[in-house]
Amino acid sequence: MKKDDMSLFKFNAAAKKELLERVISHVQLAYQNTPENIREEVLEEMIYWEKKRLEKMRHSWWRSPRLDFWEQYQQQYVVAPREVRHRLLEQSIDHYAHQIVGNFSPWVHTLATKVVPPFLNFLLNPFSFQKLISLRSTLINENLIISGNIANIKALLQRGTLVFVPTHVSNLDSILLGTALHDCDFPPAMYGAGLNLFRNKIIGFFMNHLGAYKVDRQRVHTLYKDVLKEYATSSLEMGFHNLFFPGGTRSRSGAIEKRLKLGLLGTTLAAYVRNLIHGKRNPNLYVIPVNINCHLTLEAETLIHDFLAVTGKSRYIIENDEFSKPQRVYTYLKNHMNLNSKSFIHFGDPLDPFGNRVDETGCSLDRHGRKIDISKYVMAQGEVKLDFDRDQNYTKELATTLIDVYHRHNRVLSTNLVAFALYEMIALRHPDFDIYRLMRSRVYHEPIELMAFYKMLDRVVSHVRALSEQGKIVYSQYLKSLDTQDLVSEALKFFGSYHARRTVYREGDRIFVGDLLLLYYYHNRLVGYNLEDELKDVSL
Repeated sequence: MKKDDMSLFKFNAAAKKELLERVISHVQLAYQNTPENIREEVLEEMIYWEKKRLEKMRHSWWRSPRLDFWEQYQQQYVVAPREVRHRLLEQSIDHYAHQIVGNFSPWVHTLATKVVPPFLNFLLNPFSFQKLISLRSTLINENLIISGNIANIKALLQRGTLVFVPTHVSNLDSILLGTALHDCDFPPAMYGAGLNLFRNKIIGFFMNHLGAYKVDRQRVHTLYKDVLKEYATSSLEMGFHNLFFPGGTRSRSGAIEKRLKLGLLGTTLAAYVRNLIHGKRNPNLYVIPVNINCHLTLEAETLIHDFLAVTGKSRYIIENDEFSKPQRVYTYLKNHMNLNSKSFIHFGDPLDPFGNRVDETGCSLDRHGRKIDISKYVMAQGEVKLDFDRDQNYTKELATTLIDVYHRHNRVLSTNLVAFALYEMIALRHPDFDIYRLMRSRVYHEPIELMAFYKMLDRVVSHVRALSEQGKIVYSQYLKSLDTQDLVSEALKFFGSYHARRTVYREGDRIFVGDLLLLYYYHNRLVGYNLEDELKDVSL
């Protein structure tokens, strides 16, 4: 396929076949140029982790035949000559590539963008028949606030390939982002979705026909990761716009991402270098940071429990959370709409694969605003070349820039402010207690006088507004229009609307914490700005 201007509407059977051929060919070639002992280590690692993955499966009727397969595979591998081992490697690459590949149906895309939103609107608000027949004006759209320099980003569509890299808090993010891309008249994008999400028959149907490729996060071995990264790289090289969450998974703690997956992020640079080598007419890739902020998170209880279960050693894969329960999703969406809760999506200024800003003409700019030729970054002795160590360092610079952008574009919401002020108030009263000890001691059940809390909240708001004036966070005009009482009232309204237990509630002139873990989760969205240090001298 020689066309430079690609979109998912051109991801037909021929394009899918070409993508698979590219992925398989690139990975096989990479391993052909790898020492034999390394190839053997990769195969042995694959066998080990595939068996470990299956041993965790609950249902023996499903687990047993697959374990038998890998037992036979291992037996064959142990006695196989070099040629057979090489063939086993090729077969495994082919298998993973075909498992990962996605599909795109223009018909399903039309269904998802034209029919589903008004139908969902009717389910959530059955008395709104007038809005039901208006395909664009739905409650979903009304409660989704989109910002950013959309015109500049759209101008880049004619100059290269877009890679949207959002923050990630919920499995609903993909739906919000799909809606936002459609409302902004951006083309649909390929994206990786956890294999567990495809088990939801309704959601899985749409994802399986809207460009989502399958990511099995329980497969942690090198070969699978290499095939997955190559899938992203080759799709970008072919010109298909992509969307992936560089944090790798939903934020378990509720905080803004502090670490990004360099392997996935590095696919943008790899595709750019290959485009240059092959002389592609529009070789550039443009990285679009996206911030997502919502008052509440559908899966907050599950996520924060998982985060604290063994901090730093999370289960990583959550198979059954609130997203897998249709009634919880319905309740969340209905309350979200009825309470006029907003979801905010901000498209940041475009970056190149090195983390430099990009202007509306697609040219990269240095820190002084001067145009630069980024192709020189990847040249050696006058030739464009792939260099793993060099390119990984460039990707680290991109990751550092993205983390900074995510923090600067983080939109403060009333639920975050109230949760942060209240949790820090409890923490200051018990300075020797961490979150685990606070949970065990249950001192958080002690009521807090409303006026004392107002004072603490005013202090937090003052510091956050100062950060906003410095361009380090977003504090909206709407929040500025609220006094302290209104701000607290709004947050309590949201906190009492969805979760099984009220996160925070008021009785008379006192504030109570109903769920410390949820409070901690929403508090964490404001972690990373050193606000805690500014509150150490507060007298309680």
